Amino acid sequence: MGDICEVRHYLHQHPELSGAEHNTHELICSFLERCNPTKIYRNVGGYGIVAVFEKAGAKRTVAFRADIDALPINETLPIPYCSDTKNVAHKCGHDGHTTILLRLAEKISQNPPSCNVVLIFQPEEETGKGAKKIMQTGLLQSLHIDMVFGFHNIPQQPNSMIVVRHNTFAAASAGFVARLTGRQTHAAHPENGINPGLSVAEMIEKFDEYSRNHCNPECFQQSTLIYTRLGEVALGTSAGDAEIIFTLRAFSNKDMAEILHFASSTLSEMGSKYHLETSYEIQEDFPAVENDNELTDFMTNTAIANGYKTIEPDTPFRWSEDFSQYLTEFRGAFIGIGSGLETKELHHPDYDFPDAIIEKAAEFLSLISHIINTLH
Repeated sequence: MGDICEVRHYLHQHPELSGAEHNTHELICSFLERCNPTKIYRNVGGYGIVAVFEKAGAKRTVAFRADIDALPINETLPIPYCSDTKNVAHKCGHDGHTTILLRLAEKISQNPPSCNVVLIFQPEEETGKGAKKIMQTGLLQSLHIDMVFGFHNIPQQPNSMIVVRHNTFAAASAGFVARLTGRQTHAAHPENGINPGLSVAEMIEKFDEYSRNHCNPECFQQSTLIYTRLGEVALGTSAGDAEIIFTLRAFSNKDMAEILHFASSTLSEMGSKYHLETSYEIQEDFPAVENDNELTDFMTNTAIANGYKTIEPDTPFRWSEDFSQYLTEFRGAFIGIGSGLETKELHHPDYDFPDAIIEKAAEFLSLISHIINTLH
């Protein structure tokens, strides 16, 4: 493989979409075999990989997780290994996250800590499906994991700055897909049909007003209009159906439940008011990443004691992370790693993960694994 940065470059040049990470899976497994883990579990919940490094007499098992999938984009890129017809690229840094965990595997093989270590290479993070699929296999539960740690690069923060948050690190989110069905009719006689246009307009207004009334960080709830379709392109026909999609966000799972209730009840209200049949579904739902505060303190103190600078933002990040699924069963904490003040924001067309933070990030995770037994 050569230098660890070359691994990152290869992953960057061969991105694969959520659920199609076949070659990424094979590369990770090939690299891990050089590190001599006790066991490599392949195809976990799809293209997931779980590597286990056991230590005789260990009293604790600590897990670290990285995501491995890429994003669909609009740019034209040569993608020889992706079967999907969409263009794909690593514009969120998952290639870097994967490389950091591979470098951690090298460090563990060279200098094993006194605990068992589990490395989770997770597919399908961008769609919110991967962590749930891995958890549903039962493998992690069988490994008796005591705590799990996750991380994400954070642009516009100094290189290798450790970004911590007590309580919520990243918001909950969900796609709310609403469908409203009336009755088509000739455009010359709209009174003979049921056009859902007014209901769509009123829903957009109500959702916008709800967001404006819940923008305080203490009860943050946000709706973002993503897409709407009304009728069809036929000038002689009055629309008879509509679809409207919002992304909903909140800083706590409790507040997420509230905004979901608002969305479903508002849709029901529109159906009754305008005599429409309505239905909805929830897509790509991410619970909030709610950190264990003791583990957050531990990571903060470890960072400071070893010369890393730390920062705690005043509010959680508005983006979401399906690392939250692991926190439903295990103690855990999620951190950010600064990727540089000049780095483009996540999902920006010009974003590229900086190689400069790979070694520092892997070293920090290695420190965690070596001193975790000091926690009571």
